[in-house]
Amino acid sequence: MSVLSRLEKRLRERARPRLEERLTIRLDPATHGALEELAQEHGMTLSELAREVLTMLAEEYRSRGAKEKLQEPPKEPPKKRPSLFSGSARE
Repeated sequence: MSVLSRLEKRLRERARPRLEERLTIRLDPATHGALEELAQEHGMTLSELAREVLTMLAEEYRSRGAKEKLQEPPKEPPKKRPSLFSGSARE
């Protein structure tokens, strides 16, 4: 396949809608306004901002899960046996 054909194929694939599923959330007006301002400051739509945030959160969750799977569980200190005698009786 020529380079031009591969490029055309890649461009067609990227032209497809990226969003496969829809997610609807409800926010209080103050939170919605703050997120909308943040998105506008960075030249994004609110949907783009939300998608980026959720993607970052999922990546963090996945990487943390992988790290925890690689680590051994922490060793518990040996359990102390309860004393049969009070502190004064031991002396």
